[in-house]
Amino acid sequence: MNPSTARQRRHLLHQMEQIEHMEFGALAEEHRTRTVDGVEMTAGPYFKLQQWKDGRNCSRRVPPQEAVPLREAIEGRQRFEKLAGEFVELTVAATRSQAALPESKKNSRRKSGKRSLPKQPPS
Repeated sequence: MNPSTARQRRHLLHQMEQIEHMEFGALAEEHRTRTVDGVEMTAGPYFKLQQWKDGRNCSRRVPPQEAVPLREAIEGRQRFEKLAGEFVELTVAATRSQAALPESKKNSRRKSGKRSLPKQPPS
């Protein structure tokens, strides 16, 4: 592996190591409107965490004070996954360049000049 690729890999691993909090799912923010005595009022924000668990979409309400750290944890996981993808792409490219295997051809063997038996005509 060339020094540039190794340096890039170390940098990606270092960035991944710096992410301390992660969470699966997506955080949705809702505002609700209602009319009280002819005046429209907006309430909220309300937060809902949606996650896939055991093949099902599960959701739960999240108190407003937990929303900011939870959003940061979700962003941390997304950032980690992006960095991991870059690491894989870089490593695969390095592996392919090191291997530099020639492509094999399907019919690369030499064929003999004559057949042992002549081909029979259809009957």
